[in-house]
Amino acid sequence: MQKIKLMSTGIPNLDTVLGGGIPVYSLNIVAGAPGSGKTILVQQMMFNYIHTHKAAKTLYLSTLSEPSLKVVRYMQRFDFFNAEAFGERVIYADIGEFVAENPLSSVSNRIMELVDQYHPDLVVIDSFRAIRDLSNNSAEFRCLCYNLAVLLASARCTTFLVSECGREQIENGAEFAIADGILYLDISLNQGEVNRSAQVCKLRGQSPLMNAFPFTISSEGMRILSPTLSLRQAQVNRETETKLMTTGIPGLDVLLRGGIFSGRSLILSGASGTGKTTLALQFLVQGAQIGEKGLLISFEESTERLHQAAAGFGWQLQELEDRGLLQIIFIPQIQIRVEEQLEQIIAATATFKPRRLVIDSLSVFLYKVQEPAIQREKLVQLATLVQCFGAVGLFISDIPAIAPESLSHFGVEETVVDGTIVLSTERINHQLGGQGFRRYRYLEVYKMRGTDHVTGRHRMEITPQGIEVLSAALVSEREAREQEELGEVSIYSEPPPLVFAALKGLIQGDLRYGSAWLVQGEPGVGKSTLAYQFAIEGLLRKESVLYITADAPKEKVYQSLQNLGFLPDPYLESGQLLILDAFSPGNDNLDLSDPETLMFTIARQLNRLSRPCRKIFDSLAPLAAMCTPREFISLIYRKNRLLRQPDVAMFNTFPQLAMADSDRYSLLNAYDVVLNLYTPDWGEMNQQGKIGNRALKIGKIRGARADLRPYPYTISLNEGILLQPKYYQWGTHGS
Repeated sequence: MQKIKLMSTGIPNLDTVLGGGIPVYSLNIVAGAPGSGKTILVQQMMFNYIHTHKAAKTLYLSTLSEPSLKVVRYMQRFDFFNAEAFGERVIYADIGEFVAENPLSSVSNRIMELVDQYHPDLVVIDSFRAIRDLSNNSAEFRCLCYNLAVLLASARCTTFLVSECGREQIENGAEFAIADGILYLDISLNQGEVNRSAQVCKLRGQSPLMNAFPFTISSEGMRILSPTLSLRQAQVNRETETKLMTTGIPGLDVLLRGGIFSGRSLILSGASGTGKTTLALQFLVQGAQIGEKGLLISFEESTERLHQAAAGFGWQLQELEDRGLLQIIFIPQIQIRVEEQLEQIIAATATFKPRRLVIDSLSVFLYKVQEPAIQREKLVQLATLVQCFGAVGLFISDIPAIAPESLSHFGVEETVVDGTIVLSTERINHQLGGQGFRRYRYLEVYKMRGTDHVTGRHRMEITPQGIEVLSAALVSEREAREQEELGEVSIYSEPPPLVFAALKGLIQGDLRYGSAWLVQGEPGVGKSTLAYQFAIEGLLRKESVLYITADAPKEKVYQSLQNLGFLPDPYLESGQLLILDAFSPGNDNLDLSDPETLMFTIARQLNRLSRPCRKIFDSLAPLAAMCTPREFISLIYRKNRLLRQPDVAMFNTFPQLAMADSDRYSLLNAYDVVLNLYTPDWGEMNQQGKIGNRALKIGKIRGARADLRPYPYTISLNEGILLQPKYYQWGTHGS
């Protein structure tokens, strides 16, 4: 079957709506209410046609509606207008006077005289409705329409009749019945916003898209808006979907198991003040630093304010823009036209070709869209855009304050995209620690298709360097647990032996790394002294030591080590010894009032040290003072579980505080080794002469056999705690 030859309109996306273009030699009607854009459309087609057909001419016939000179004056402001072609190839003629003074039967002859004179390929009659209004004889008008259709087609002209009318008149007008094609332009006011749309009502020989498409009129002329049409021209890049893109945000990639696959779209949701824009900026900056271009479409913050916010974290956005690694497009809320901005986003993406795309925010972008089906449609279009260009899309969605448990603003976003990351805050009372109420931030990877992401909420901090997710320790612990569940070789199965000479003679068998120790006793019995000895022995054995002093400044630990005849300076300088406290300024100081941050700081410092390592926490008393006994015990279990590593020995000191027996048993059960330092009643034990001496007693030990009797000790200024292991004649006691 021979294909119908088509004429391109040259109007963006209109040919696609028409099924490829306008059939040549056809008679078409452009209808619509006054001001809907009919004259602009036909004028744009005329100038586009002579631009692509170098020897062609077009003929514009004005009637009683608008004089030719008036039309030309208004058309000059459009980019498509060609002054050189005006009058030579785009010919204007006024037949209004002729139509008013002559019968309809002669109008077709006059039109054909002009066609024979100029030999145009394209003819426009504007307005044809004016000719109809002059006729009281419907049969005569129908005859005129028929004659024009036949005569103009015979003259090899493609014709457009411009008619001002409503949709209801299309069903009754003779010209509409004879026409080969009908394009209806509509204009309406919706929530204070002018909306224009174009709809093909009829087009013989073609399979056009019959639904209404919004369009805009600018200095460039008319443009049909349809992201769906624009996306049809882009091919989905399946190869990029196997590439993993790291976010570059500390801790987040750990939760995502390495990053996000290209072609994926994510919702970043949260209430106001949770850090959404900061995280999005950091996502773009981290990408730019490794050469991945980023595009930010902002509907809330201006470019200047975004620059200022980023500068607070040391991110120089202007430098990245100058290097072509970042592009920011700011669209104020009052200027949002959803279809128009979607087209703009698609065009910017196609031109800039970013690897990372951020929309901030969907809540503002779609704030006028009330129907969930349309909200979903627009999200699908954005997700398709990301997939077509092999990027990663991060779409911000504000959670309403009245619905804090929601995952997104509209409630449909999370069902469309590949992943959902939720930011939240929680107000926690620290009255027991004298801190009052504090608000903490959290991040949760709620959903990530095709990825075994880490679930649950995780503490998130906004630091001077940006966002950091406190997740590393948790993931390490979980992965170790999963390996054991899968029957793999446990990373805890063969820990190295641990040596502690202070207990020599009391223990049979090897002590092990990977264990948790608790030294408890009343004030002044030497708990810290034993901790110093534990640290010194590790350093002398070329092991690393992390010493956390919670109730004294690090200078006191330094001095105490010197008092024991040990010079810590070489070990501090080499990084083998690290001392942290809650009193010194700096990023590595400890915030005891925030257990999550505390544990993450410890985990981060442990990762910097060589192995094996001895971690000492002296003492747990400040943590216990900030919460109830049950909360404290829960914290200790969590701390030991998250920080336990196969080549790290955890050594904690704790005073004898008033605590219910059940709580104390629960606390002791969190440890593998428990050492008690106290002053026993030697007289009651028939050990005359030892009254007043302190004793060390192993209260519990896992994985080895030990003498569980109390042993007297003294504290030497130069050597620390000295046991008397031969105090009893050796026998087998305890287990």
